[in-house]
Amino acid sequence: MIKQEIYDEVQDLEVLCQRVCRTLWNHPELSGKEKNSADYMREILSKEGFAIENNNYLEHAFLAEYGSGKPVIAFLGEYDALPELSQKACTHKEAVQEGAPGHGCGHNMLGAAAITAAVAIRRFLEKEKISGTVRFYGCPEEELLSGKVKMAYYHMFDGCDAAITWHPSNTNMTHNKGYLANASAHFYFKGISAHAAFAPEQGRSALDAVELMSVGSNYLREHVIDKTRIHYSTDGGGFAPNIVPDKANAWYFVRAPHMSDVKSTMERLKKIAQGAAMMTETQVDIKMGCGCCEFSENVAFADLAYANLIEADGPKYTKEELSFAKELQKTVEKGIIEKEKNLHQVYNEAMIFGVSPRDQWKECELTASSDTGDVSRIMPACLFTTACWPIGCSPHTWQAASSAGTTIGEKGAFYASKVAAGIAYDLFTKPQLLEKITKEFKERNNETYSPMYEES
Repeated sequence: MIKQEIYDEVQDLEVLCQRVCRTLWNHPELSGKEKNSADYMREILSKEGFAIENNNYLEHAFLAEYGSGKPVIAFLGEYDALPELSQKACTHKEAVQEGAPGHGCGHNMLGAAAITAAVAIRRFLEKEKISGTVRFYGCPEEELLSGKVKMAYYHMFDGCDAAITWHPSNTNMTHNKGYLANASAHFYFKGISAHAAFAPEQGRSALDAVELMSVGSNYLREHVIDKTRIHYSTDGGGFAPNIVPDKANAWYFVRAPHMSDVKSTMERLKKIAQGAAMMTETQVDIKMGCGCCEFSENVAFADLAYANLIEADGPKYTKEELSFAKELQKTVEKGIIEKEKNLHQVYNEAMIFGVSPRDQWKECELTASSDTGDVSRIMPACLFTTACWPIGCSPHTWQAASSAGTTIGEKGAFYASKVAAGIAYDLFTKPQLLEKITKEFKERNNETYSPMYEES
């Protein structure tokens, strides 16, 4: 089989890719609640001859496998949506259902492209009777930055040689590395309740401790590396102002380029919490959440992804689609659009057509976090993006959710499925490529990986 035939296999699956995109978009489910989405993906893969392996501890995570022997190549699929981002596929903000979730990060497209590529490669292995195994990983809870960390904890990625992943974006680009490492922690303060006017001296305010911790964490920002991010939210417990609150909580995220930086900053944050408790004569209980690693650099794998972005046919848009994109783009702040247009040198259209230059990822660093980074610490992994919404639009917005429900998003996903299938084809048919990628992986990842997760 020549490589064009794998593209033909993907082409035969275009309707499948569209159907998965639309089904997931029409039925968004939050992280940890992706029952119907996961079952839907399991059903498709089971009918295609994949053996399904579920996890007793993660209801909506699964592994689908076909074939035997080496290499074992995986596609990572996600399908969770975001809260409060219900949105119709239109050029103005309008919820399908107020307060409901929506696919503002495009995981309906992410899952659709991954499953399409996996099915295409399965058919390729069967027809050519080639030794090797293809896996599809159903990965829940990505928006909580926890799903793949838990899957790693339960050894679901064991025995895999390489992973292919992508993400919807407004560019067609490959990344050598990306994402910030992240850790989460909850701080539960407990004090003594009292009447705030009659006997304030008897009270010990948990809310005061939360506020003092906020002050301390804000001073900490001056004394961490530049790219560190500290985010927090608080819960005062709903007490009336005339009651000294005996319970209050704070939830913190710490992000940094490397997990080592995250861990050191988190240790300092714990000391701040303990100091706040001492100042207010309260107690603090610290519960660590999941932590996810940065995406490990692999130049050889990124080179392969880039070659396939170039080789695969990109989307061709209709006049109606381009008009929709321009109208949607008008709802984004003008300064953001101009910055993006100058960066990508695309001035007259709302969508990016070509592939970004090989090193342009350095100008478009992925400063969010993703549990995909943990997979890249277990095995070689590549990461690329395809344009699924207009220039200037960003994920976690109603504009992204809108575009994810249109043929613009579907075309971006279908392009991604061709790229992903092409990468897998090369890995199966050119063992020297996988050898080079694996060699670099071992050289760069010489520290023992351990998932940052504790069973509750």
